[in-house]
Amino acid sequence: MTKTTRARRASAFTAAVVAVAGTVTVAIAEPTAAYSATAMVRAAADVGPVVSSITPLMGVVEGGTPVTIWGSGFKTIDSDDVASVMFGDQPAAEIRFVSDTKIIAISPPNTGNALITVVTGGGTSKNTTSIFGYRMQLNADFDTLSAKATGGTDVIAAVTGGSVGATSSQFAALKITAKVGGISTTKVVWLDDSHVRITLPATTKAVPSKIQLVQEGFTGPESSSVVNYFPVVSTVTPGSVGVAGGDTVKIMGTGFGGVDETDTGAVTIGGVPATYVNVISPVQIEAVVPPAAAGNAAVKVTTPGGSSPDATAAKVSYRTPLALDSGQYLRASGGVHLLSVTGGTLGANVAEFTAAAITVRMGNTKLAATYVDPTHLKVTVPPLTAENVDLILWQDVVAGPPVTVPVAPVVTSLSTVNSTLTGGATIKVRVAGAGVATATNFMFGSNPAVCPGSGTGSGLVYTCTVPAATQPGPVWVTFTAGTGTTSKFTPGAAFSYTDID
Repeated sequence: MTKTTRARRASAFTAAVVAVAGTVTVAIAEPTAAYSATAMVRAAADVGPVVSSITPLMGVVEGGTPVTIWGSGFKTIDSDDVASVMFGDQPAAEIRFVSDTKIIAISPPNTGNALITVVTGGGTSKNTTSIFGYRMQLNADFDTLSAKATGGTDVIAAVTGGSVGATSSQFAALKITAKVGGISTTKVVWLDDSHVRITLPATTKAVPSKIQLVQEGFTGPESSSVVNYFPVVSTVTPGSVGVAGGDTVKIMGTGFGGVDETDTGAVTIGGVPATYVNVISPVQIEAVVPPAAAGNAAVKVTTPGGSSPDATAAKVSYRTPLALDSGQYLRASGGVHLLSVTGGTLGANVAEFTAAAITVRMGNTKLAATYVDPTHLKVTVPPLTAENVDLILWQDVVAGPPVTVPVAPVVTSLSTVNSTLTGGATIKVRVAGAGVATATNFMFGSNPAVCPGSGTGSGLVYTCTVPAATQPGPVWVTFTAGTGTTSKFTPGAAFSYTDID
């Protein structure tokens, strides 16, 4: 007889682990279709809390700072038990549960740095980086003052809200710095346990600014007194403008971030508002000058913090247009020329002449100019081929009227510079200027000469037979250009007769 083996019931158990906020629930069941109901056994084990971050990281020593604690495993915290959150060895003043990942705790009074820990039925958080710093809420008391936007002014401040240390070493340990109008400065020097010297930082915005003392990153309240920063003007270009106004100047300095472009008094030239103001950056302003009489005018910039000082004010020089005397001429050979000026002066001395940035321009060519006296200057002219040129005298950006000046033809060189009274020698004469290719009427003093020409351009030369003379002595060689203009004297035209054979 065949023996039937009885099916063996499965005796294996399956375990389902269900994570629940703050605990772990374990459900154990014996799986079998023969059971009319599933037998369940449950056991709960608390999960320990974890602190991942806190904010803020600092608060006052008196306590009362709400601190948000982020992490996990907070669901089973007893918010009625203030010892559930510890600030070092001190329990929180108050706890408010928000979620399993967030709680808010009110800091208790304490000092120094305190590790924040969270305590639940699952244990105590182990994070060692959730440090809350207790800092003094220091306040600076000083007399309201004015200071230049470039910084560097020292302020003596009385400190309230805590001691800054009985010694300089204790002060250094407190790591006290300052902010002025939100700008940080590390130049804070200990004087005694309740006084410090603060060196003001530079600012790009010259406005009334308050001081805050900072202890190791913790910023105290704003001072009741203010530092009235005023802007500083360093340079103005160009240095010369026309008396009619309308010239644009560039003002360089600092603190211009506080300038109100709509304020008519924000930029003044000689006390008169600029007709246009554009703040390019905290260090640069573009302004259009108003009309004014000839002379120097101070440039002033004003912000809510004050005005740039008069004593060190940069200036622009209002100038009337100067012209060159039209009764002058230039030599076609170029070189140094002495020119007269009308309509004003070039300055009483070289320094004033240099400050006026005076130049002479011939078309697009700027001629080197040097001071001679208030109404004369020297310019160096290149070789010229035109019959006339226009010259303009500039004072920086102030242009005088163009003056048409004739260019005189000249003798540039003689191959021989002397002869006996009998003449007869042959010399080569080189010339320059408009119409010189058809030059005629060559004269050695008052003695006419025969001078056929040859060549062109720079190779043009006239070969003259020296005429006889009646008496010894120097003369100069002249000719008439094809334009009808008689040549002017140059050293290269000097010739001499001698009665010695």
